[in-house]
Amino acid sequence: MSPQPIRIPSDIKNLPHSASASHLIDVSNERIEAFMLSDDRVIENFVPCDFHLLDQALSWIEQNHLLTGRRFCEFGSGFGVAAMLAAARGMESVGIEIESSLVDQANRLSEELGLSSKFYCGSFVPHDISEIIEISRDVEHVDTSESEVYQEIGLELDDFDLFFAFPWPGEEHFFESVFAAGAAVNSLLLTYRGRNGMHLLRKT
Repeated sequence: MSPQPIRIPSDIKNLPHSASASHLIDVSNERIEAFMLSDDRVIENFVPCDFHLLDQALSWIEQNHLLTGRRFCEFGSGFGVAAMLAAARGMESVGIEIESSLVDQANRLSEELGLSSKFYCGSFVPHDISEIIEISRDVEHVDTSESEVYQEIGLELDDFDLFFAFPWPGEEHFFESVFAAGAAVNSLLLTYRGRNGMHLLRKT
């Protein structure tokens, strides 16, 4: 069965941010801006999402008791703000990113903020799911040629309870396919869809 959508109401924008989340977002945005101004090499597929809306979506998920566990994984984590927001909520949190410079930045920022989130360089696509590798051939902004990192993390895809991703337009199906093929039953996939806001799926 395909993952089932869970409607996130538009009024989540009214949910308050904790002081720690606000500080985390402010520091992260400042660090991201400084990084983008200082790095001559353009990382074309690095685009920050709306971290305030993401934090509110995480609050709504927790308030509605939708989680079946406390393990969080961010696909294509960039600076890792989603994983850090999850760690600030007490979740066991990791991010997976193909760009080593972003992994270094995320781990440095997480350590500076005193958070437990960890970031790993490699592919979030398990190489034992052959149909996903085939689907990925048509996805421009995802690299599956790098080694997967689950052995280094010490967890498998189906050990996580909540995933987050910010897919490029038209590539939502790929992330959903990875989730459907490898995630555990009852786990959740939260994605940011730009102007369309947050989108939530549960694997049934």
